[in-house]
Amino acid sequence: MEDTLETSTPSIFSFANGELPPFQNKIIRQLEKVTGQPKIKQIYLDYVDANRPDELFWIDALDRLGITINLKSADAQSIPKEGPLLIISNHPFGVVDGLALSALVSNVRQDYKLITHRILRQAPAVMDKILPIDFDETEEALKTNLETRSLAIKELQNGGVVIIFPSGAISRAKRFVDKAVDPMWKKFVAKLAIQPETQVLPFFIEGQNTPIFQFAIHCSQTLGYSLMFREICKRMYRPVNITMRPIITAKMLADINDRNKLVDTLRNITYFGSDKPPVNLRTSSK
Repeated sequence: MEDTLETSTPSIFSFANGELPPFQNKIIRQLEKVTGQPKIKQIYLDYVDANRPDELFWIDALDRLGITINLKSADAQSIPKEGPLLIISNHPFGVVDGLALSALVSNVRQDYKLITHRILRQAPAVMDKILPIDFDETEEALKTNLETRSLAIKELQNGGVVIIFPSGAISRAKRFVDKAVDPMWKKFVAKLAIQPETQVLPFFIEGQNTPIFQFAIHCSQTLGYSLMFREICKRMYRPVNITMRPIITAKMLADINDRNKLVDTLRNITYFGSDKPPVNLRTSSK
């Protein structure tokens, strides 16, 4: 039998799905109703009524949102059609990032899993493609996350694709008017990257969420979550600019024995196309 997580479809199309206390979840639901959730939900329900093939879900989602992908890559590089592949990326927007990368991958191959917020598992068409991350501070959440990690490793060992946003959180600006960058990347990406024969393919997604979101997420996680549908709406009918970095082979990472250094290397290549940040950034950080 194939290894899968137990499915669970929340009854509410919302980011208020149990990660926060009831009062905060109520605030999220109320704010979502006036900042884009009904619009996105109707788009999804229209998609369901159209009875489209499951394998086209991500492409259809972008199409219905009017979002196009402007993909840039060096030397006409493409996504490998077979073999274990770890896709990593920064996380500037949230849901849109997962939609875009999953659309790119699903257009090439179907043996992939996306590690992401469990809200995307509300779509039955791609429920089996998603390995959910649960941010609850409960034993059940810990169990879910450990299972997700185990299944991600098995996916690579079986020659499949794993898509992950190593920060585990949306990019933030230190001040809400500054440039947003990912929080510290989690070490788990290093464990995935060193799986036997696994190639790593970094993507850099340009842009960031609005200043209002940046201000809200600094005030509280509740306010940030409540504006996620608003941010999706703000990205509608606009292109997403994505750069595909050169593939990193297992041989290229073989000499990096320190997990922290490996994570830094992967992050630098994703952001800058090099294993070290530009000189001006290194100088300014001192």
